[in-house]
Amino acid sequence: MLRIELKAAQSGQPGHGELTVHGWQEGSDALELTVQRNQDGRYLGENGEWDTSPSWHALGGLHLVDEKLSGEVGPWLIDPLMLDPQMAYMLQLRNEDGSDKGVLRILGTILSSKAAGNSTHDEKKVERKAEPEQDIVPVVPEVLPEPPAPASEVISAPVSEPLVVEAPSAPPPQIPVAKKGSKLPLILVTVLLILALAVAAWWFLLRAPSTDITPSDTPAPVVGAMAGCSAQALSDAREDLSFIQACLKSNPSSEQVLEVIAVAKDAKRCGVVQRLYAHKAQSGDAAIAYAYAREYDPAHYSSGGCIEAADAETAMYWYEIAVNNDPDNQDASQRLEELKK
Repeated sequence: MLRIELKAAQSGQPGHGELTVHGWQEGSDALELTVQRNQDGRYLGENGEWDTSPSWHALGGLHLVDEKLSGEVGPWLIDPLMLDPQMAYMLQLRNEDGSDKGVLRILGTILSSKAAGNSTHDEKKVERKAEPEQDIVPVVPEVLPEPPAPASEVISAPVSEPLVVEAPSAPPPQIPVAKKGSKLPLILVTVLLILALAVAAWWFLLRAPSTDITPSDTPAPVVGAMAGCSAQALSDAREDLSFIQACLKSNPSSEQVLEVIAVAKDAKRCGVVQRLYAHKAQSGDAAIAYAYAREYDPAHYSSGGCIEAADAETAMYWYEIAVNNDPDNQDASQRLEELKK
C-alpha cells in the first residue's frame, strides 16, 4: 500500500501543490491517477465533479527517485480536494508496469486557485489607460497659478472681524454678583449635594435590577457549548456540516466522538460518521483511527452501515496511524501484520 502526501507547492502559488508517493516501484512513464472520496464512494471526473464511475487522469511531471515519486500538480486536482480538505481520499496510480493505491494525507494549508484573484490582470489594464492621459497633464499647471490670489483675500477678510473683542463686556457683571452675598457658595454646595444624592438614588434603585438579570442569562451559552458534540446536539442539528464544525470546535474526547458516531450510524447520517472518523484519525487520535480501521477490516466488517465494503488496504492505513500514535495497542499491531501478509 502506498503512502501518499500532498502539501502546498514551494512556489506558494494558489491551486498548486506537491504530491509525494512513497513506495511506488513501477516507473514514472505514462502514469494515470484516479481519486475516490470515502463519503459516498464517488470518483473525481474530468470536469472536476464527482461521478459514480472512476475516471483516470494523466499524471505528468513526476520524478521517481528511490521508490519516491514526487512532483507538482495543478488546480485540476487541488481545487476539488480543497472544497473539503477534511474528507478522506483514496488515490490509485497505474501505468503499463502495474498499479497500487493509498489513502491521501493532506499536510498543512493548501489554497485553491480561486484564492489567486485577478489582481495581475487589473494592474495591466491600469497601465494601458495611464499612458495616453500623460499628454494632458502638462496643461494643468497653467490654470493653477490664479487660485492662490483670491484664496489669500478670502482669508484676510474674515480675520478682521474676529478682532472685535466683545468678551470684556461680559466679565464686569460677574464681579459684583460674587460680592453681593456670601451665602451663594453655601447654596451652590447644597444644590450639588442634592444632585449627588439624587444620582446615587437613581443608580442604586433603578440600575440595580438590571444587574440581577444578567447572571441568569450567562449559563445558557455554556450549556450549549457543552452540548456541541453529543447525541442531543446531533438530533437537534439539521445540517451535518454545521454540526461537525461545532463538534470539532468543542474539542471532544475520543469517547464523545465514538458515542456520536454510534448515534449517527443508527440515524443513517453517514456524512457525519465518515467526516468525524477521518478528521479525528488524521489529527492523530489513536482510538478513533483504531475504530475506523476496524470498520474496513475484513475480520470485523459488518454490512448495512456507512461503510459500503471491507477494504484491507484502507484498514491497514488507519491501523498504521493507530499504532504510530499508540504503540501499546497490541491488537492494532497484530491486525496490521496479518493484513500485510
